[in-house]
Amino acid sequence: MLRKVMASVIGTRIAADTGKSSGVLGVAAGLLATRVIARSPLGALVLGGGYIAHKMLQKKREIDALGPHGAAVHDGLVEPGTPPLTDETTAPKALPAPTKAVRKRKPASKTA
Repeated sequence: MLRKVMASVIGTRIAADTGKSSGVLGVAAGLLATRVIARSPLGALVLGGGYIAHKMLQKKREIDALGPHGAAVHDGLVEPGTPPLTDETTAPKALPAPTKAVRKRKPASKTA
């Protein structure tokens, strides 16, 4: 039963992304994807990684189109009226670079 639910969810997403109301392609892809996921852990990793890469590429294109502040407003992370942080006085300050502590070696004692 879980397999059928996963197939229908994947099928409707593919149909929505392609813009076609007939979900024949989506159903076929959903059935194939659920079969690969159920039978092969490696296939599940490949399909999951491909899906994540696709979503990251979509988000990058959205940020490129709207700008970082516009994308944050679109996602609801920032209220629409707030100005973007461009002034150095209002931007959060960066942490100082870490310094490496140098230990001094003790001189070798000569015992005879």
